Amino acid sequence: MNREVAVLKKEYPDVTSGTKTIAGMQKDTLFQIFKYSVYLLIFINVIEFTREDYLASAHTFRNGIDAWSQFFDAYATTLDSIAWFVLLLMFELETYVIPDEKFVGKTRWAVQITGIICLLLVLQAFIGYWDKYTVMDAFALSVFDNACSALGTVQSYATDLDEYFALNAQNCAAISGTSIYIHDANSLLASSEILDRMKSLALTDVINAGTWILIVIVLEIDVLLQMRGELTHKLYRINVYFKSILYFVLFAAAVYWGISSALLDFWDAMLWIIAFFFIELNLFQWNEETTDKTITSQEVPL
Repeated sequence: MNREVAVLKKEYPDVTSGTKTIAGMQKDTLFQIFKYSVYLLIFINVIEFTREDYLASAHTFRNGIDAWSQFFDAYATTLDSIAWFVLLLMFELETYVIPDEKFVGKTRWAVQITGIICLLLVLQAFIGYWDKYTVMDAFALSVFDNACSALGTVQSYATDLDEYFALNAQNCAAISGTSIYIHDANSLLASSEILDRMKSLALTDVINAGTWILIVIVLEIDVLLQMRGELTHKLYRINVYFKSILYFVLFAAAVYWGISSALLDFWDAMLWIIAFFFIELNLFQWNEETTDKTITSQEVPL
C-alpha cells in the first residue's frame, strides 16, 4: 500500500476510501500524480537555473573557466539543483518506492552511495554560494559619475543577482543610482541599489543552502535509524521539532524572494518545501508501519 495513502486512510478513513473517485480516478492515484508532477516541475526549474548560470558565467568569468573551483562557483546553482533533485529521488526510493525487504545488498549500497555523492556536491555548491556572496565585497566605489562615463572601461553591468548585460551607449543612460560600484576583475558595474539587492539575495542563497544541508543530514539520520529499527517515537518527534524550525527558515527565505520579486527563486523554494513534505510523509508512515509491527510482534495472546 502507498505509505502516504495509508496515513490518510488511518486518519481520515471516510475521506480516503478506495471507492472514492474524482473524475473517474481514485484519490490514491491522483495523489501520486500530484506528487510526481511537483517533482517534474522541479526538474524544469533545474533546466532554467542551468540556463541562467550559463548566461551569467559569460560575464562573471569573462576570461573563461580554467579550474574546477571556478566551475563550481560559476555553476553553483546548477550543481546544487541537480544534486538536490537526485537526492530527492534517492529519498523517494528509500522511504516509499523500494519495499523494506528489497532494500538490501547492492540496491541499498547503490542508493546510499549516490546519496553521499550528491551530498558532497551540495556541500561544494554551498561553498560556491558563499564565494558568490563574498564576490560582492570586491565591488568598490568607482570614480565615475554615471554608467555612461564607464563606457570603454567596463564591459558589463548588473541588473540583479546572476543577471548581467553588455554595457553600451544605448543602455548606459538607463542605469541610475546614487552611486556606481565597479568589480574590476570581472569588469562589472552595478548601482548602489542593485548591489545592495545582490548582496541580500546572495546571503539568502547561503542561508537557504545551509539550512537544506542541515535538513538532509537529519533526514539521513532518520532513515538510518529507521532501517535499524531504532527510530523511536520520542526521537522521531524531537527530529520533527528540529526540522520544523529549519523548514520555517526555508519558508522565510521563500517569502523574502517573493517580496523581492525574485519569482523564480520563490517558485522553486515552494516546490522544494512541498516535495520534502512528501518525503516527511513517507518517513512518518514508514515509522508508523514499523512501530505497529513491533507492537504486534510483542503482543502475548491470553
